[in-house]
Amino acid sequence: MALVLIIVAVFVVRAVITGGVGVTEEPLPTSTVSGFDDRSPTPTPTPTPPPSEASSPTPSATTPAPLVDCPVGDPDARQTYPADGRIHGGDLSFPAQSGWEPSRLTSGLSWAYDVDGQLLTVQPDWFAMFAVGALSVVDGFEQPEQAAEAVMQCTASSDFYQGFTERKDLHAKAMTISGRPAWSVRAEIYVDTDRTTLPGDVVDVVVVDLGGPESLAMFWGAVPIDDQDLIDQLDQVIGELSAG
Repeated sequence: MALVLIIVAVFVVRAVITGGVGVTEEPLPTSTVSGFDDRSPTPTPTPTPPPSEASSPTPSATTPAPLVDCPVGDPDARQTYPADGRIHGGDLSFPAQSGWEPSRLTSGLSWAYDVDGQLLTVQPDWFAMFAVGALSVVDGFEQPEQAAEAVMQCTASSDFYQGFTERKDLHAKAMTISGRPAWSVRAEIYVDTDRTTLPGDVVDVVVVDLGGPESLAMFWGAVPIDDQDLIDQLDQVIGELSAG
């Protein structure tokens, strides 16, 4: 009888330790956030529905410095346009801005073709600029939303913004230019450089599908952060973009 009691006691102790006879350990829930497996024992939260494709009006979290290989275009490969008081490029145009001069910096938009623009000196080595040009489908600029984001990444990693520290997105939204589908991405690009005492620029990229099979049209605008007059002028120019 003593032997039986000892066996029963051992069985009870093992049952307490294992949580019961026949109980097997279930694997812990796996988090799929960013593709990492953190073996978290807490339930995975229900994903938040994605924002509307038409607009993302609220600022996003800071975007780190992009690591992108941007295509090499030819900004100086120009078409012929009328002398009509507008700045033309990529079959897109905007009204010439009073007090601004022809841009000497359009070659910096090295991923584009057929580029023309205007600039305004803000500080001795810092400029606001508006420009228009073309993006080649062969280079990977395939539709307005994707192309606008790609151009913004190329901008933030370009020589324009040496000393890049961060990018804060302000909007990404659908629009129309001359009745054609377009997409606008706007961001604040911050820098830490001896070239300027300004924190950086508000940059807006608008890409328009004008219906041609080989290219998309691009508007590129940059004005200093917190300069509301120039930000208003940027908005006005975008509102006056036109095909042709």
